[in-house]
Amino acid sequence: MLSTETLPRQIRLEGAHNFRDLGGYPLSCGGAFARGLVFRSDHLGRLTQRDRQTLADLKIKTVVDLRRASEREENPDLLIDTGINEVWLPVEAEGADVINIRREVEAGRVDEHAASEFLVEANQRFVTRFSHVYSDFLHLLLQPQSLPLVFHCSAGKDRAGYAAALTLLVAGASKEHVMTDYLATNACNRLHRRSLVASLGEGEEVEMTRRALNVLMQVEERYLAAAFTTMGAHYSDVSDYMSRALAFDADKQARLKALLTQPKS
Repeated sequence: MLSTETLPRQIRLEGAHNFRDLGGYPLSCGGAFARGLVFRSDHLGRLTQRDRQTLADLKIKTVVDLRRASEREENPDLLIDTGINEVWLPVEAEGADVINIRREVEAGRVDEHAASEFLVEANQRFVTRFSHVYSDFLHLLLQPQSLPLVFHCSAGKDRAGYAAALTLLVAGASKEHVMTDYLATNACNRLHRRSLVASLGEGEEVEMTRRALNVLMQVEERYLAAAFTTMGAHYSDVSDYMSRALAFDADKQARLKALLTQPKS
């Protein structure tokens, strides 16, 4: 029986706080999601030389950036002289653009309820408006020469969180373990989140902003659940959604599952 107590495996970088390996989760076939093949992260715009060496040690071949153009311009990934292939697959869901929403929060124009609803709506839109992007993402994973691969958005929790969920589901992970991985962001970015909130200062005049920022920088089960509910309203199951919406049929699903599975020893 595989232990999931130490999952997910976070990899400490100096310039990123939510970088982790999807490997290790038990799969329906009896094996596990292979370690060292697929990684998720927040943006890579603050990588140090030591971080780039870590990516080299992990043998990363591909970085997939799910951010909007404005986010990339503000914090371009620092992959200088790494030889890593960069692939841009923008998910331009407004509710998932944490950087711009954070500015609205810090200006006092977005409260905690609005921040939370932004994230619910963003997850619904991943299903209804961005099938083409997630289709391209799964097709890229299907190419062995692209692996090992890391995908990211800005905070590594919403657009990347949905991509991670699809990847784990197609490999045969349970929804319970998918949600475990999704919610792990709250532990992985705890120090970063506390630092951001603390930077606002103290006092009643910033308390609403502090609460809203704290909400914005976390994930809740209901956010990803909103994507699953939207999926269920239009498709019979996840496989049907992948086949019809993502042009990722049963044969492709089986091939990707085999590629990502570490057989039971």
